[in-house]
Amino acid sequence: MRLEGKTPLPIWGAHIPGNTGESKYTDMPVDTTMTTMDVFTKYPGIWDKSTPELGDLRGNNYLVWDQEIQNGYGEETYSDVPVLIPYLAEGSDRCVILCPGGAYLTKSMDSEGAEVAQVLNEAGISAFVLWYRSFPYHAPLMYLDCQRAVRYVRCHAGEFGIHPDKIAAAGFSAGGNLCGVEALCFRDEPVVWPGYEPDEVDAVSGEVNALGLIYPAVSMKDDKIVAVIAGKEVYNDPQRRNAFAAQYDLLTHVREGDAPAFLCACMDDDVVPPIRLAELAAAYKASHVPCELHLFPYGGHGFGACIPHPVGPFPVADFSACRQWLGLFTNWLNHLFG
Repeated sequence: MRLEGKTPLPIWGAHIPGNTGESKYTDMPVDTTMTTMDVFTKYPGIWDKSTPELGDLRGNNYLVWDQEIQNGYGEETYSDVPVLIPYLAEGSDRCVILCPGGAYLTKSMDSEGAEVAQVLNEAGISAFVLWYRSFPYHAPLMYLDCQRAVRYVRCHAGEFGIHPDKIAAAGFSAGGNLCGVEALCFRDEPVVWPGYEPDEVDAVSGEVNALGLIYPAVSMKDDKIVAVIAGKEVYNDPQRRNAFAAQYDLLTHVREGDAPAFLCACMDDDVVPPIRLAELAAAYKASHVPCELHLFPYGGHGFGACIPHPVGPFPVADFSACRQWLGLFTNWLNHLFG
């Protein structure tokens, strides 16, 4: 986590919807003797595409314990405080709320957060990196966190020097799904949660003015990630699984008047189908919403700020083709916001 002396900004008030204070280990038993390499080589869980069966998810549980609880912002109980990490560019009147990915298990706060924020700052754009709740929390809590982040920045825009109509959200992989669902499915809906009372932040709009979707999960149809976001019971019931995926399918929720979108991915992405972005671009065109699409020939999945981060024995992807996305995105956003 590259906080670099920055102070996290809690986005909720005294009552955070969905926080019960109960132990996470009831829903997420953890084998602490595992290693990260075990996850990728022995217990891939939701990343195992060889079968539709969920199989052994202990590796997924371990990742959450290791990266979120032991070495991140997560608590051992359902008492997490979602935060924004500010990266303000002096004199900037525009910003991007960055939503790192991690399969709704973890968050790549550096490669898809701090490192991208630095590039945005160099282009005169302020940024806020969102740490949102993920597994073992279930939907809609992570989407409510994203919506609240948009409202929080807009409510406090004057304090940050941000124009309230120049607030973008950009997400990567699961983070792309997160801010895509917030923008296209949740929009400006009120927070409905037992015992929750709206405050002054809830009174402002949760609509974004621009949307960046970087190798996002456009659709969750028959995707094992449903087991993470909605629960194993939902995934194992085909009818409930399909209904959940339809509820949060970006392709069917674009409508006229939506915020302009910037879409990009690599054609050799073997985690989420890149062709879905072409389908999403078609949905934007059909709804007469401005959209810019970039599909690069190679670079894989998870390229983020295109700074190599070696993981064990796995080869580092070649980012020479996709690295240009950063300049394309900042130029697009600065042109859009004037």
